[in-house]
Amino acid sequence: MNKYFTPLLIAAACSAQAQWTTDVSMNTAVRAASGNDAGSMLITDGPDGSTYSCWFETVAGNYELHMQRMDAAGNRLWADDGLVVSDHPQNSAIYRSDLKTDADGNAVVAFQDERTGALDIVAYKIDPDGNNLWGADGVELPTPGTTGLAPSVACLSNGNTAIAWNTNDSPGQIAVQLVGPAGDPLLLSPNLIAEATRVSRPVPVATTDGGFIIQYELEGSFFLTPATMYAQRYDAAGFPVWTAPVVVSTQTIPGFFFPAPVADGQDGIYLAFDSSNPDNPSFTDVFVQRVRGDGSLWSATGTRMDNDAGIQKFTAGKKLVWLNDAAGLMVPIQGTDGAQGQSGLLVQRVDTAGVRQLGDQAVPVILIAPNGPVPADISATVDGAVIVTYQGAFGQEHIASTRVDLNGLPVDVPAQMDLSTVNSNKGDIQSSGLSNGQVVVVWEDDRALAGVYAQNITGLDIISGIQPVEAATNGFSLQQNPAQTPVLLLPLDLQQGSRSQCTMHKAIKYMHKPHLPWTVWSCPCWAFPAACIPCGCSAMGRRLRCVG
Repeated sequence: MNKYFTPLLIAAACSAQAQWTTDVSMNTAVRAASGNDAGSMLITDGPDGSTYSCWFETVAGNYELHMQRMDAAGNRLWADDGLVVSDHPQNSAIYRSDLKTDADGNAVVAFQDERTGALDIVAYKIDPDGNNLWGADGVELPTPGTTGLAPSVACLSNGNTAIAWNTNDSPGQIAVQLVGPAGDPLLLSPNLIAEATRVSRPVPVATTDGGFIIQYELEGSFFLTPATMYAQRYDAAGFPVWTAPVVVSTQTIPGFFFPAPVADGQDGIYLAFDSSNPDNPSFTDVFVQRVRGDGSLWSATGTRMDNDAGIQKFTAGKKLVWLNDAAGLMVPIQGTDGAQGQSGLLVQRVDTAGVRQLGDQAVPVILIAPNGPVPADISATVDGAVIVTYQGAFGQEHIASTRVDLNGLPVDVPAQMDLSTVNSNKGDIQSSGLSNGQVVVVWEDDRALAGVYAQNITGLDIISGIQPVEAATNGFSLQQNPAQTPVLLLPLDLQQGSRSQCTMHKAIKYMHKPHLPWTVWSCPCWAFPAACIPCGCSAMGRRLRCVG
C-alpha cells in the first residue's frame, strides 16, 4: 500500500525543515495567503527530485508571474511568496503559457505580456538557485507585423530552445523561434507555418539531432470547429525535414481540445486525443497515434482505446505516459454516461506498434457512478502508473490517486488513496514525474489560505511483485511470481531437505504485508506441506514461499 509521506530514512537525511505533511486535510503550501488568487499554474520536474511551479497572482492590480522550487523533502527553496519572474504589465486574460526543464535542470518559462503595449511572447530561463539566466527581463520574442499568443516550449538536445506560438494574423499562423543557451534568438525572423485557413496550438517536441517535431492544428474558419492535426519535423537549423507536413489522423479533434504529444524515444511522438466515436458519432472517444521519426504512422486514424459505443470517453492531464519500449504506453480515460452526469476511471495500455494490450475495452478501474472521480493527470511508476483524480461538489472537491499495474488493476486497497480532503475548489491539478520513488501533485486551491498546494506520493519505486534480486549470502534469490506472495529459490544443497529460514525484512516489507514487524520464521521445507507453518512450500521443497 502506498504511503503519503517521506520514508523515515529519507527524512532523517534531510533538513528538520522538511515540509511534506502526512495530514491530507492540511497539505503542503507552495504559496498560500489569505485572499491569494494564484492562477494558470504549471509544474515541471527539477533536479534532484525537486519540482518547479509557476503561477500568476495579482499584486497591486497587475498579474505577476511567480515561481517556486520545492526540494524532494517538500521544502520551499526560494522566498515564501515565490520568485518574482516578471512584474511587467499583463493583459487581464492570461492565455496559455508553458514551463519546461532543460538538460541542466534549469526551468524555461514562456508566456505573453504587454510590456511593449501589445501582446508579445517573452521567455525566461531560471536556474535551480533562482537566477535569471536570460536576464532580469528575459528574452522578448516579437512577431513581425502582428502579435503573439500561447507559446509552447521544447528544450533541445543541443542546448537550444524551440518556442512556438500563435500569431494574430488573419487567418492565424504559427511562429517558431530558436533561442540559444545564453538567450540569444538564433533566427533573424521567426519561421512561419501558414495555410489557407487558421493554424494554431503548436507543440514542439525535441529530437536527438538538436531538431524538433511540431504538432499543430488546421482549424478552419472558426476556432471551435473540428480541427485536423498535422506534424512537421525540423532540423537543428529550423528547416523542414519531411517533404510535406503529415496528417496525424483522419479523425478530427474538438475545437477546444489541446493535444499534448510526447517523445517516443526514437525521434517520433506519441499523442492521445479526443475525437468522435466511430460507432456513435454523438459521443466522444479516445485515440492514440504515433508519428515516427520518418513521418510514418500506426494507421491513418491511430488506435482507438476502447470499443464501447455506449459511454463517453475523454483524455486527461498529460493524456498518456510512455513507460518503455517493452511495456508501451499507459492511457488514463474518463468514462461518463451519455449526459456526462456520472464519471469513472478507465485505463488502457498500448504497445509501441499501436496494439491494445488490455483488450478491446479499457479496464474499468473505478466504475462510472454519480459524483465519480475525474482523472486529472498521470505519472509513470516502475510497473504501471499512478493516476490523480478529483471529485466532489462545488466547494467540496477532494483529490485522490489510484495506482495501477500493467494490467490496469489497482495496486492499493482501497483503490483510491486520499491526497487532499480539504473542502475547497481545486484546479490545474498536475503531477510530476517519478523521482526516487516519489511523485509530487500540485494544484490551485481556494481554501481560506488560498494559493498553490502540493502533496507527495511515495513508495512508487516498489513494484507490485518481486523482481529478480540476487541474495547477498547463501545463494538464495527472489524471483518474479504471478501470485500475491514472493517466491524464494533455494540453492541445490538446500533443496534436499535442509532447514531454512524465511525472513520478513524491512527491505521488502512494502512488497508483502507492510503492516508486519520484523519477523524470522523457521520451518523444515522437506515436510510438504503441513509442517511449513507459517511458511508454505511447493514443488516438493524446491521453493519456499513466505505466507505468514
